[in-house]
Amino acid sequence: MKIVSKVVTLGVVICLSGSSPAQEEIFSLGMQLGTGARAIAMGGAYTSVGGDFSASFWNPAALADIRRVEFYGSLSHLMRQNTVEFGNIPFDLAINENEENFTKFNSAGLAYPVPTERGSLVFSFGYNQVKSYDSNFDFRAFNFSPDDSVNQAWKELETGSLNTWTAAGAMAVSPNTSVGIGLNFWTGGSDFHTTFREVDIEDIYADFENFTRDDGLKTNISGFNVKFGGLIDLPLLRLGATISTPITFKVKEHFFTSEELLDDNLDLAEEFFDEGFFEYRIKSPWTFTGGASLNLSNFVFSGDVEYNDWTQIKYKSEPPFAGVTPTEANLSIRDNYRATTRIRLGGEFTLPLTGLSFRAGYFRDPSMFQGASSDEDKQFYSAGIGFLVDKQVRLDVALVHGFWKNFNQDLPETDATIDYEDIKVNKAFVSLTFRL
Repeated sequence: MKIVSKVVTLGVVICLSGSSPAQEEIFSLGMQLGTGARAIAMGGAYTSVGGDFSASFWNPAALADIRRVEFYGSLSHLMRQNTVEFGNIPFDLAINENEENFTKFNSAGLAYPVPTERGSLVFSFGYNQVKSYDSNFDFRAFNFSPDDSVNQAWKELETGSLNTWTAAGAMAVSPNTSVGIGLNFWTGGSDFHTTFREVDIEDIYADFENFTRDDGLKTNISGFNVKFGGLIDLPLLRLGATISTPITFKVKEHFFTSEELLDDNLDLAEEFFDEGFFEYRIKSPWTFTGGASLNLSNFVFSGDVEYNDWTQIKYKSEPPFAGVTPTEANLSIRDNYRATTRIRLGGEFTLPLTGLSFRAGYFRDPSMFQGASSDEDKQFYSAGIGFLVDKQVRLDVALVHGFWKNFNQDLPETDATIDYEDIKVNKAFVSLTFRL
């Protein structure tokens, strides 16, 4: 039926254009806030701060500050709101807002300082959830255009993350200089599912009662890279820097499509099922980060900049596109991606004689696509506290509010446009540190 095929195409394109982590888009999708409640409360401006296990992710050289054996763990809770605005579709009584909640284990690890006569030597091993792919989309309405006049609903849900198992070490090479290295074993992926449903509630069509289409994409990601870090202590000032080697991700994808059409008697009139598998390798760019922190009495002010040239993304195998060579795919990346600089700012005030700390921060993650507007940049404001439960246990809490927009226009094979998706997130982190 014309109505079914037209609107199904619209629904599927909308959903797949949202957050499905396919091909080179695995680098642009999701939220990459980092790890550790103290660091995140300070906007992730942590390259020159450190002092706990989370330094293994931010700057392994900062592990050299740890003086006691440390066990570390962290949880996170995400509330994600999505509002979609359409341009030229005659929807009535539309429900275009959706909210989902996700709770995840964020990190766990051990830092072990080796006894030395001078300086320091510290090793660590643990798990960090670096990036969240959790997302949602929901739209329901009555389409009263003459060719349609049916109830339509789209819903998508994605869960998943990109994680590292990190073995890191740091040492003080002079009284004021530390160096470190982290070996990162990347794992993770996502499970993406979208459902489109159309119902003839006005009983206009003789052979059509409802139509349902389900699409799914399950992605597994693995890879390896190395991060080198350095840290210099100056009077009142600390300078930190890291260099991360490219990651060649091995990506395995399993997709499926299922369709079911019921007639007015609710008998199965048509059905369809298809599935397939893809496997490819794709390499990330080098990452360069620099940071500085100013220490004034009980105040710490910090800032980081991180540079990535996303035009350097490269397929290291045949890309998962029919009839497209690796050279063609890589040239397309150079034409459509750009270099970005992530900016992180943070501050911390420790109340004297109490062990109670108050923190705040800001993080801006620019879109990596050519021609993107500033509204598409992900922005996050953060705040948090930390306090000593006793001499061995420290609790840190961070709250993050973020927002951005996704713009989609000229959807293929339809006359519809999405003006934008308005996304707002609130995420809480809780970290517990136990020191022997």
